[in-house]
Amino acid sequence: MSEPQGPGGGRRGGLTPAEFEAFLARLAPDRDKAGALYEDIRRRLVRLFALRHYETPEDLADEAIDRVARRLPGMEIRTSPFAYVCGVAHHVAQEMLRQRQRERRAFLVAAALATPSPEPDFDAERRSCLELCLQRLPGDQRRLILDYHQGNDRIHRRQILAHQLGISPNALRIRAHRIRRDLEDCCARCLAGGAASGGTQP
Repeated sequence: MSEPQGPGGGRRGGLTPAEFEAFLARLAPDRDKAGALYEDIRRRLVRLFALRHYETPEDLADEAIDRVARRLPGMEIRTSPFAYVCGVAHHVAQEMLRQRQRERRAFLVAAALATPSPEPDFDAERRSCLELCLQRLPGDQRRLILDYHQGNDRIHRRQILAHQLGISPNALRIRAHRIRRDLEDCCARCLAGGAASGGTQP
């Protein structure tokens, strides 16, 4: 059997070597058998995510296993290891979908003003609400959220933006998240018929 890929092996970078070894030990006393079980669990998770058309199925499988491994101290698993990890994987996938939806909405907010032609599925009502809510933002917040989502090399661009603002990349990410959340709330009210009457409260 091939050696299971642990920290430093290119796939288990989210765990320390000790956490990974503890996870293997909980799968089976014999390390070769534990390694085979680990590979089987990971392979089945990847296949499950792929069949459901999730993006990056391998990353999702690794994240699910990482979370289980970190919870191991003092934890009792009363079902099969795969069934337990599969349950955690479901939550990981739902989190990913919610995050993708938030990112998608934020991207559309930026696209509403940053591009001359909106995407085909960008209906007039939603575009109108997004533009209204953006205009209600203070100028500095509007520029930040648009700059945050523009460009192809977003990581580099956001590093530059954080430097320009004199804050850390993490502080920039938190600030952008708060603005995005306010925009989402404003757009939801607008689409529900409130015409963003309350405006945003960044």
